Amino acid sequence: MTFTRRTFMCTAAATGALAALSRPAFANVRWDMSDEYGATSLSGQACNFFVDEVSKKVGDALTINYQGGGALGYKSVDHFDAVQDGGVQAAVTLMTQLGGIDPLFNLSSLPFIASSLDEAYLLWQAARDEYAAIFEENDMVLLWAMPNPPSGIHAHMPITSVDAVAGLRVRTYDVNGTQTLKNAGAAPLQVAWSDLIPQLSTGGLDAVLTSADGAVQLSIWDYLSDFTELNYAMGLFMCHVNKDAFDALPQEVQTAMLETTATCDAYNWDIVRASIGAAYKKMSENGMNITRDADVPTEVFDHLKEAGMQVRETWLAETGERGERILARFEELKAQQG
Repeated sequence: MTFTRRTFMCTAAATGALAALSRPAFANVRWDMSDEYGATSLSGQACNFFVDEVSKKVGDALTINYQGGGALGYKSVDHFDAVQDGGVQAAVTLMTQLGGIDPLFNLSSLPFIASSLDEAYLLWQAARDEYAAIFEENDMVLLWAMPNPPSGIHAHMPITSVDAVAGLRVRTYDVNGTQTLKNAGAAPLQVAWSDLIPQLSTGGLDAVLTSADGAVQLSIWDYLSDFTELNYAMGLFMCHVNKDAFDALPQEVQTAMLETTATCDAYNWDIVRASIGAAYKKMSENGMNITRDADVPTEVFDHLKEAGMQVRETWLAETGERGERILARFEELKAQQG
């Protein structure tokens, strides 16, 4: 690990935690958990469920303070370094922001790779060990994941023709979406979540690639009139923690935290499923027009899938054997599901 001021602070914090554990049992270790999104968002709900589950198991041996809405000054793109260096002990991170660190993190946003939430879960299972290895190599521990609901396009019109994509100034959330929509003839711009409202308010964007739940979080109907369901991708959020801070915890607390992962995964997929219908209802109540995927012409999907093929091939070239191994495992898991 590179020795930085934050590394020094993290080491001091870990030393303090170890000292605290030598005191009476009521001594309390306190962590912060960073989330770019707010407490009512799906990632916020996932974080608070995790915090509650850990609390049930360990009581006051560890207190995790959820810091949502970017309260600590970190966006998802900052979380990898911040947690690695001990600037914050834990974070939930939209991994599609971290493709520059390792291209494997772009897996979940490859266009049309997972066609349902069930497939998104199988893809997570197929890749989990590879993800965990990256975090371990960078002094972190991977815990659980949560998928974004399927992405579609929010715009001033339904995306029901190839011409509707041409020249569209559309917000994307990662390099995969940017390249796919560029290949499709749009004019994409990668914009962080916290910067979206200013861009929409000033007319800097014509459209937004995000989920229906994302639209509700933004009250996107104040800026755009239509949502086209495309089931484009389901980018993963992941919870990761600083390894030094984790190792400084008593063994029983470490074990309890690891034991929450399967429960958290199950909860997270459940709330995402429930969110889709609720978000559609909320958008409709606020006057948005919703075009379901069945009403989108095949030629539009063919056009977008063809635009995404190069992205997938590029990803495989960048990830090599790791990428091939994950996709092969994904196909095996799908076959086992019947």
